[in-house]
Amino acid sequence: MIQHFQYPCNPADRWWHRAPSTTWQAKVPTLLLTLIWAALSMVGSVVRAQDSSAPAILQLFETRWDTIENRMPDIFAAGYGQMWIPPTSRADTGGFSAGYDVFDRFDLGKPRNETLYGTETSLKTMIRSARSAGVSVYADLILNHNGFSDLNTFDNQGTPLDPSDDVTFAESGGYPGFVITLPNDVDGDFNGAFEGGDLNGRLSGLIDIAQNKNYQFIRHPVDPANPNNIPAGTKGIFGRPPANVPDPNNARFYPDQGLSGTVLDVDPGPGEFLVTRYDFNTTTPLAGDPVLENAEQLTLRNALWMVQEIGVDGFRLDAAKHFPQNTLALFDQTVFAANKRLNLDGSIKPVFSFSEVLDGNTGFVQSFVNKGLPNPAAIAPGDNTVRGNRDALDFPLSFALRNNLSDNGFANNWHGIRNASLDNADDGLINGSSGVLFVDSHDDQNGGAAGDGTPFLDKVAYAYTLMRPGNAVVYFNGEEFGSSEFRGFPTEGTDDALGGPVAGDAVSTLVKLRNSYGRGDFRERWIDEAFGDDNGNGTQESNIYIYERSNSAIIGLNSRNDSVVETRLGVQTDFAPGSILVELTGNATDATVEAGGAIPDSIKVNASGQVDISIPASGGHGKGYVIYGLARPEGSLSLTNVASTLGGGTPTATTNGTTRQADIDVIRADSFDLQLTTVAVSVPDPDNPGMTVRDFSADGDQALLKIDGGIDVNNLSGVDFTTPGAIDYGFEEFTTARTPGYIDDGGGTNIGTGVGNYVQSIDSTQLAEGPHFITARVFRQRDSGPAIFEDVKKTIYVDRLPPEAAIVSFEPFATSPNVLEDRDLIVESTDQTADNMHVFLDLPENLTDAQVLALALNGQGDAGEYDRDQWISGFTDVTTGNHVVTIVTFEQTFDGTNGFNVQRFAGLFTETGLGTGFGDLDANNVLEMVDLAGMGNNSFEDVLYSQNALFNAAADVDGDGDVDNLDLFALGDELIGASAAVLDAYDDLLLRRGDVNQDGKTDGADVAHLYANFGGSSWLEDLNADGTVDLADVATLIADLVGTSAADFDLDGTVDGSDFLAWQRGFGTSPTARFDQGDSDLGGAVDAADLMAWSALYGTQGSPAVAASSTTVPEPTAISLFITALMAFAINRGSRFCNESE
Repeated sequence: MIQHFQYPCNPADRWWHRAPSTTWQAKVPTLLLTLIWAALSMVGSVVRAQDSSAPAILQLFETRWDTIENRMPDIFAAGYGQMWIPPTSRADTGGFSAGYDVFDRFDLGKPRNETLYGTETSLKTMIRSARSAGVSVYADLILNHNGFSDLNTFDNQGTPLDPSDDVTFAESGGYPGFVITLPNDVDGDFNGAFEGGDLNGRLSGLIDIAQNKNYQFIRHPVDPANPNNIPAGTKGIFGRPPANVPDPNNARFYPDQGLSGTVLDVDPGPGEFLVTRYDFNTTTPLAGDPVLENAEQLTLRNALWMVQEIGVDGFRLDAAKHFPQNTLALFDQTVFAANKRLNLDGSIKPVFSFSEVLDGNTGFVQSFVNKGLPNPAAIAPGDNTVRGNRDALDFPLSFALRNNLSDNGFANNWHGIRNASLDNADDGLINGSSGVLFVDSHDDQNGGAAGDGTPFLDKVAYAYTLMRPGNAVVYFNGEEFGSSEFRGFPTEGTDDALGGPVAGDAVSTLVKLRNSYGRGDFRERWIDEAFGDDNGNGTQESNIYIYERSNSAIIGLNSRNDSVVETRLGVQTDFAPGSILVELTGNATDATVEAGGAIPDSIKVNASGQVDISIPASGGHGKGYVIYGLARPEGSLSLTNVASTLGGGTPTATTNGTTRQADIDVIRADSFDLQLTTVAVSVPDPDNPGMTVRDFSADGDQALLKIDGGIDVNNLSGVDFTTPGAIDYGFEEFTTARTPGYIDDGGGTNIGTGVGNYVQSIDSTQLAEGPHFITARVFRQRDSGPAIFEDVKKTIYVDRLPPEAAIVSFEPFATSPNVLEDRDLIVESTDQTADNMHVFLDLPENLTDAQVLALALNGQGDAGEYDRDQWISGFTDVTTGNHVVTIVTFEQTFDGTNGFNVQRFAGLFTETGLGTGFGDLDANNVLEMVDLAGMGNNSFEDVLYSQNALFNAAADVDGDGDVDNLDLFALGDELIGASAAVLDAYDDLLLRRGDVNQDGKTDGADVAHLYANFGGSSWLEDLNADGTVDLADVATLIADLVGTSAADFDLDGTVDGSDFLAWQRGFGTSPTARFDQGDSDLGGAVDAADLMAWSALYGTQGSPAVAASSTTVPEPTAISLFITALMAFAINRGSRFCNESE
């Protein structure tokens, strides 16, 4: 096998590099602290020291990311804690491919160019939802190969008879990040088409990456001038643009060397070999630094990106035996401590991976396992010594299950299964130390009784694997893109993985039992002919296999395929004598399985710790198994302040994979109470058939609460339980009320009533809008032995606030980017709670939210879904101006009153060439009088006087979403260069707007009218559009509308004698003097200062329009008027002086 570890020559050109070495003695303190931390993290009760079953892995294929997100309540309710999803990258053969023929590793789907499963955003959103539900996500990672395209691939451009326009794959640039050919190597980054063997041959015709080649390029080029860029394509192919063309956005596919980096010791021995790994900048993705690398390093960089940027928790490593194992060592280095999403105790959550090694040789498959990590649930923050957390799919056991759980029950033999697992091979124990168990998968190999690799007795196989220690997979094909028979690949899965009326609950029940009882060491308890060939036919044979999870559950399995119930007497257990064990799967009470009372509902452990077990065969139902264990607590979970419930659907045979079945309670209040009520438990009495007996320990002595992955909800400091991997990880104590059904008085006596009551008040303002996942875990009382518990679950939807939206872009259609007036408006649900969005362009401001909502409910403005959180609506003939967008966002919780929001976004300036802009209201690219004046013609005046019952983007000059006087005033600057006629029309429009008393002219009477309406808010009088009629509106009338001076008291456009007479008549008026009475400074008094203002402004003229409308009369000279005024002023003051002296 080829072993290699290649470095670019220049450390600055790597996204990882070796740091200076130190002696191994210098590392001892760090190692010691790390080992102490690891040891402490594993210290716990006897319960945690025993073998345990990790939550089952749901392999969910053939389902869109948004469908998986929608079904997360079902995945949560079924009890899965891990999920394996298909390859996420763009496929070579197009959008209908399952994804194993990789074209572009960093292209996870874009709007209007999705992968089969969706987009990058929908994937990331689904992963976040899974994390909230406590589900780790593992993506299929392809390190071995790319797609089917090679040097022989070409696109005939739809003209098969004309080769002159053919485009070859090499001309297109090949695969993004890879060289398909080089001058000195015709095969470029790949092995040759005629090479063979596991390492160099093409798997299923897929072009094989040559990990031993070391061609150094900037493989996702950013700077076109960089001489180290990978050769770029020159022509598009198959509707795709040329590959490997420099793009500044490619920087996001690189780690940021400006960050500090993580120094890793990759030497497993006592010495050191230090490497610095640089991480992705998830805050500023474009800060990534392109570096030289080879093809292998690109694939590893992609793995790191998937962890740090996309958010996966690990990988299923495809086709691992087809590339050098040194690549796996480099992979371990790449992902070690790379997860930046920390555990609740501050430790690092390890990346978990498992390899596909299609081989039945346990020793060979075991060589792909590296589980050197001391604690698979946590890495100490200071631990930099690379160790693996990498397992392998247990193909040897899978083959054994296929061959020995066939439709030929007489040929089936548990002796062919019992020692077949990787878990036996590594240390001789079945303890979960090695091997990921699976019954069937997406690419089962031919040979099973049903024509594929699935065991015929698949439910028996699941009962066997799901109750064992370690990791186990349940494969579910959602068939969203067509039936598995139609698609061919991926193959059919088990249809009851999530339960439901169509498929039944056999496997989903086993998953839950795994969670409740999957602790305790594995004990093989029965196999026929265990010690030899009893019947003398030369073969040890057994249709019966019984094993125990010590002192927790005992599992009986029957590989016969008829209707015979097999009973085995005196099966040894670790249960205490006298213990009553109940049948947990429901098979004992299932009329299709239970044969006339032959399978007891409960069994009793005798004085020697033994039980008698009867196990059905699978004929007619496939459920040839029983599981007995101590009874679990029973209870229900209720919530207060539930506003409504989003009911789950009822699937059909064709929608079994896509229909959400779980109900979701909607919370709109700022708080709610969560109440867990447990009941007194009675179990069937094995000594008195038909009778029951109380099981006081099953009443439960403790219950805990968890929301999402662990949130502090009980006002104690932090999350209460934070040890990764523990059964109470992320849980909280009930603190509002706590009364267990079983209460020990301290002396070993139960004083509980049997009924438990646990209450926790939840501050829902601390919960984000959208779905949340609640688990109440109630424990059986036990003096010793593994924990046994029941999980009661609910999914809620917090909907306290209206959904929020934002505008993403308003750009020309992608199909016609030069047609500026035809545009796509893309809007976004910023909190990702939108279920649908309606978009309107240029609705007038005076429409109420209720009116806009009615438009949306009538189907108007319905936008198309663009991405997981974005919607799109196309508009044609968009004019130049400040447009306004109204968005109606609906949540899935919409009930007619709640669950929606109406938002208006103003000032979306768009220059389209259709219209000159502000003032060109008819958008004919000419400024005309008709654009400004007239009623009923959509002119500026028409829109203005509609009082926002109309809207025109060319009239909203200030971009605030309405058309008012502020736009009227601002319009003047936009008309510079217009014709004299247009300018005159504008002046006339200003003057008409000042006619607030509606007498057909604008003069002093309008001033008086304004004063009379002070304190009001009428649109007509509110000239400055601030919502209140006051002195500011008088000033606006004078300066902005009439355009005259502060001494033109009669507003005739000229400061003259008539204005003096107005001042003279008003002189002395105080404190309520008006401007038309001579109060030039609007101070409330007509006095000498106003006269001085009149004198200074005498003879000035305002707007030509005002002056033209005035009647010219002979005027006395200014000097004579001023002298007269002074005499009058002096006489007046003298009179007052005399009066004051008397």
